[in-house]
Amino acid sequence: METQSSGREIPIDVLMDIFSRVPAKSIARSRCVSKFWDSILCHPDFTDLFLTMSSIRQPLLFFTLEDNGKLFFFSSPHPQNPPDENTSLVPTCYHVHHNHSPTDFSSEVSSPLRGFVCSRDMGSLDTMVICNPVTGESVSLPKVGLKSVNTETRPYLGYDPIDKQLKVLCIKFDDIPHTCDEHQVLTLENGKHLWRTIQCKPHYPKSDGICIDGTLYYTAGFDMRISVSMIVCFDVRSEKFSFINIDESMLMTASCTLINYKGKLGALQFSFLPPKRLEFWVLQDAQKYIWSKDIYTLPPFWNNEVKRTELAIVGMTAGGEVVLTPYCLVDAFYVYYFNLECKSLTRVRVQGFEMFKRTRVYTSLDYVENLKLM
Repeated sequence: METQSSGREIPIDVLMDIFSRVPAKSIARSRCVSKFWDSILCHPDFTDLFLTMSSIRQPLLFFTLEDNGKLFFFSSPHPQNPPDENTSLVPTCYHVHHNHSPTDFSSEVSSPLRGFVCSRDMGSLDTMVICNPVTGESVSLPKVGLKSVNTETRPYLGYDPIDKQLKVLCIKFDDIPHTCDEHQVLTLENGKHLWRTIQCKPHYPKSDGICIDGTLYYTAGFDMRISVSMIVCFDVRSEKFSFINIDESMLMTASCTLINYKGKLGALQFSFLPPKRLEFWVLQDAQKYIWSKDIYTLPPFWNNEVKRTELAIVGMTAGGEVVLTPYCLVDAFYVYYFNLECKSLTRVRVQGFEMFKRTRVYTSLDYVENLKLM
């Protein structure tokens, strides 16, 4: 029987386009079909295409749960807009990362960037680990030098869109003021994984970082108190620092969450002054430090709904809804959506976390799946 498959083979670029539209877990299974498929799906051109397509699609909710010395990674699409109380989310579970430190030490996990997560075992302040939840890979970075036993570290991920390089910034700070002015940065893309020392005035990081157009932002202060006195700007490409001063009238604290608001730096924070309010700042002019400010009074039923739950502001959706989740999983786990226009509060239950009890939960909004191997 004459075969005509040779004349009807699907072009490789068409196969890549088809596979770029399927979930990451299906790609992992497809690699096992044949050596030919494996060669296509592991090719750098395909991994770049898949990341691009993943970025174009609506970013995912991403959850990291820590339990018994392990980090569990989950993701889920956002619910339909507007969220429905009767809707529940069933997240996808990725590979599990095993901490290297004893199980009685917890981890500090950074916000994911371009599909990668940086974690630091609290029992080993000089060691960071980069994880790709989709591929299950993890790489332990070289130890950073600590000046004293009192020196602490905080890692951040930043991305340079020009040279297409992902970098880790390690900020060092000490309980003795003004003693840590040397920090370290490492490029992940070159494969050498060597720390470089950079200079910056001593400061105390207060928040997670957010990377916008090649600049990494995080809040900081001159001391260990909860107040924020500046926003640190780290140019990922040049590896230079600059600062945005905070007006004292803003009363920004360590609970403030930085967001990307239509390409501009934004900040969300609950007001500590009664009545409870949500404050929303947007940096309108970075050169002149001009901020706009809006205040939203929380609805009366807010206290009845979440009075027993300490909520963290995760960020804001493209539709303008503020997303909140509990810091810790106690009973059922919910994602809360606060609509700024109609001041409505909706909660959506996340299924599948019932096996975890009293577990720290890190939640992020803008996760994209990345198949790149480290």
